[in-house]
Amino acid sequence: MKRRVLLWVSLLFILAVIPAFADDQQKAEKQLHKLTAMASDPTGRRVVSATVADELGAKRPDIVTERRSMEVNYGDIFLAHALVKNGVKMDDIANDLKAGKKMADIANANHADWKAIANDAKKANAKIEETLYKNFVNGKPLHERDAADNYDVNIDGVNADNDISKDDLADAEKTYQVWKDRATQASGGKLDTSSEQAAAATRGDPVRAKPGGSAAGSGSTKY
Repeated sequence: MKRRVLLWVSLLFILAVIPAFADDQQKAEKQLHKLTAMASDPTGRRVVSATVADELGAKRPDIVTERRSMEVNYGDIFLAHALVKNGVKMDDIANDLKAGKKMADIANANHADWKAIANDAKKANAKIEETLYKNFVNGKPLHERDAADNYDVNIDGVNADNDISKDDLADAEKTYQVWKDRATQASGGKLDTSSEQAAAATRGDPVRAKPGGSAAGSGSTKY
């Protein structure tokens, strides 16, 4: 009798845990997709690269090298570093990717803490929006940061940067426009020269172009 009760209790626990785990993964993937979408144009990618580097405690050129060697977008590189933080080797992740596995499958195989990943990615996205706004108000600090980091957006691009759904892309466009409008308002209706040029370069309807050359994905989207 006691054994039967324990089995039922165990079954009920499993049934309760599985949906919660799936929900945590969905929340994390939503934030990771947002990271990828916000990096779909040159201005956004510069902001995302700086923010992700800060959040991961990594150097921007190193992240560019990792992205290009493994052919992963910013959402996946963020997830890869979360796995490394928990003891997974980056070489093993790279080998799994070469074998055709998806980052989410690799994460699940390594018992990823999806709840923690969701929280960290959400924090990174909030920082991205804050930095994007500041860049529209005054673009000089980001240009100086690019130079100091030896970061070149023209080589920071891979085919995987185009792995974005239309909905995620539309959400990224809205976010971009909101912060540009707020920056314009805060600046008395006029962005500074460098910020205005950056905004103009990515203004318009969303366009998903095929990446190519050494700068694959560097101009995949225009907001």
